Amino acid sequence: MRIQSLQLSGFKGFDQNTTINFLDEHQNLVFESDSENNQFFIQAILGIIFGLNAEEKLAFRGDPKVNQTFTGLVSLVLDQKVLLIERDFETDVIACLLTDPQSSRPIFQGKDIVDNGFSRPYLDMLRSIFPIVDKSIYLEVLEDEISEGKSLGELLASLYLLFSPSFKLNKTRALLNQAESVASEILPGKFETNDIQQLMRVKELLLVLQKVNSLRTELIEDLNKLNHLIQKIRQKHLHKDRVHKNLEDSYQAIKDQNPILLRAEVLLWKSLEQLKKQNENELKDIDNQLEVIEQTLKIDLSEYEQLPPEAERDIKIYHENVEKIEKLKKRIESLDREIQLQEVKYKTWKNVKYFFVGVISPLAFILSYIAFNSWLLIIPEAFFFSLIFLFLFGHYHSKIGDKLLNLQEDRDILVKKVNDLKNEQHQLQKKWYFLKDDKHFQIHKDRLLKYKELKATYRKLKQKEAQLKENLAQPSFRDQLENFRKKYHHLIDINRPDLEAYLDKFVAIKNELNSIEMKIPEPPVVKELQKISHEYRTAIQKLKEAHNSISERLNLHQYNMPIEQILDAVDRRIKNIELKSGIPFE
Repeated sequence: MRIQSLQLSGFKGFDQNTTINFLDEHQNLVFESDSENNQFFIQAILGIIFGLNAEEKLAFRGDPKVNQTFTGLVSLVLDQKVLLIERDFETDVIACLLTDPQSSRPIFQGKDIVDNGFSRPYLDMLRSIFPIVDKSIYLEVLEDEISEGKSLGELLASLYLLFSPSFKLNKTRALLNQAESVASEILPGKFETNDIQQLMRVKELLLVLQKVNSLRTELIEDLNKLNHLIQKIRQKHLHKDRVHKNLEDSYQAIKDQNPILLRAEVLLWKSLEQLKKQNENELKDIDNQLEVIEQTLKIDLSEYEQLPPEAERDIKIYHENVEKIEKLKKRIESLDREIQLQEVKYKTWKNVKYFFVGVISPLAFILSYIAFNSWLLIIPEAFFFSLIFLFLFGHYHSKIGDKLLNLQEDRDILVKKVNDLKNEQHQLQKKWYFLKDDKHFQIHKDRLLKYKELKATYRKLKQKEAQLKENLAQPSFRDQLENFRKKYHHLIDINRPDLEAYLDKFVAIKNELNSIEMKIPEPPVVKELQKISHEYRTAIQKLKEAHNSISERLNLHQYNMPIEQILDAVDRRIKNIELKSGIPFE
């Protein structure tokens, strides 16, 4: 809704019939006045639409001798229609005419006396067009803007904000009905079809969706302006006490912000900035570590880069064989000591056996002969003792011999194992130059271990680097951070050391102000604006639901492109089908 023109006759400064055109053919504002005349034009427009009392008529009336008529005419553009409101201030007769390119019809004609104390039927009709019909509310809303010296365009924009809610809400209802009607004729799902009628309905629904999105954006902007206006009027009516002074002195930049939302988002913003900085520092540190490792691998340990996988296996085998050989040698040394001990035992018992058989037995024979002096008694006894000695000493001597033989066989097996391992080591030494001697091998073993550790560390650092880069590149993280910066960087310094305490105090002051506001009755203008604000929020929600319903019905989420591009694609498809079918198109 826009004011197209204003026609004045008999007003002060406009004694003769004067027509002022505010808009050009493209609905752009082409008329501006100086700040001194802005108040006059606003009051003249409101006076024509809502009327002037007797005192106001005297203030605005020009010289009756110059012009006996005292009339005004306002033309308002409503999309394709024009609303004409003409008032004769001398007779209090008012006429309203609604025209469009095809027709015109009167919607009211009769008397409208402002200050006679009776009901005004004209205002009842006007409520179907304007949500607010109390002129004083418009003047109160525009009072500060007029005193601030704002341009006529800015004043008219504020006036349109209050004029247009009924018109926009009716437009919303009509658009929602149209969306529902068109959507009911379309089959849900994809629209890659050759059915022209179906595609035409899809195109129509996409055009409706464009209008839904455009109107929703427009209503959101108007709602934000209304909320700001409500807050401004409330502040004007509130007593400027100590709490207000504290708020304005310490929190001038953020005084109009939602305290809870501001605190939560600013602290989250600071946390995200700290996390970003921490990740960037960690990433920088990782890059430095990777650079050092890469240089070490490239310069000091480059020989191991080209080693085949079997080299590591052979080195492991060589190292295990060295340990096995050492263990086997220790066992052989232990066996050698055991064999040496058993050989001494074997020789000792052999000499003992010979001593008893060769010396003790004859001696016993001689002593027995001297004692008994009878060969028949001596020979069996001597023979018996000889057998005993032979059996006892011979059996133990034989047992030691068997044990000695077993030990020597075990030693031979271990020696063979050692020789086999040495042969295997010799083959590995021929295969790998760094295994030629133990000292050389130990050096390479330590260097290879260092190489493996560095490679493992390098892989872990690369994984961590990739994770950090992924975290920093996440759209949700990046977009949220950017949104917070745009929203708050000019309002608050997140690097201040007392940020949380500062925000907590802001929340406490705003809460205290809210409690003060609750005790003060709302001004009538605020109640009227709140009513419009509530209706706008309801309309915005319904438009959002309509957007989601249309998007779901057409499966728009799968195309991931703007509606304009989808519309263009559907239009091209319709034309291609028409060309193939020989159907003419415009």
